[in-house]
Amino acid sequence: MILAVDIGNTNIVAALYGEDSNGVCGWLGQRRVKTKSPTAVVEFRHVIADLSYDRAVVSSVVPLLTNNIVYEVRQASGIDPVIVDNTVKTGLANDTIPDELGADIICNLVAAHHIYPNDYVTVADFGTAFTTETISPEGRVLGVTIGPGIMTSVKALFENTAQLPEIRLDLPKSVLGLNTIDAIRAGVLYGFTGQITAIVGEIEKELGTKVKVIATGGFSRYVTDFVHVDRADIDHTLEGARLICEMNS
Repeated sequence: MILAVDIGNTNIVAALYGEDSNGVCGWLGQRRVKTKSPTAVVEFRHVIADLSYDRAVVSSVVPLLTNNIVYEVRQASGIDPVIVDNTVKTGLANDTIPDELGADIICNLVAAHHIYPNDYVTVADFGTAFTTETISPEGRVLGVTIGPGIMTSVKALFENTAQLPEIRLDLPKSVLGLNTIDAIRAGVLYGFTGQITAIVGEIEKELGTKVKVIATGGFSRYVTDFVHVDRADIDHTLEGARLICEMNS
């Protein structure tokens, strides 16, 4: 059993990977803590207290929390977790991994290369930030784009525009919004599908070849109805962390 911990800008996710009651391996559920909660570390301690595992991995893009979360895993289980960075075994070409590349992006690339080992692959991660990261068939990191994520953009819109209401981000009925709510939904969701289409198009033009596209992140479900992707998997980052754990423990 593997405990994978993904410390993101919005949530700390703890997930177990192993065999279910039918002997099938897979993810067995997630537990979440708000990253910006003033009691995030204490809450994390409680959510993993009853979990049983023999290996662990921590991927973090919040350096101020990393050591505390690693400590809690050690205290709860006596296990030293693998910490994802550019020094661990990844199956990628290490000389192409920039020092500042985020742990979540490393995980995304590792999982992408594992799933499509003979293809160029671009991962579109719709989280707090909207990122794309591209890997070659040889496991070389080719580059990354980073921009504001869907909810980051929506919150900025609400905070800086006096007359716009806060809304739930449901799928728009049409790109031609006839009221404020539908107009916001259409602008945000079609805007982000346009971004991924344009970015993937430019990547393919620069590489001179087609790429496989994987969509992940909490908000990826909003866009996959509007744009072609080869694979959509909300657990993609966790899967990369799991693979790194298996390579390093």
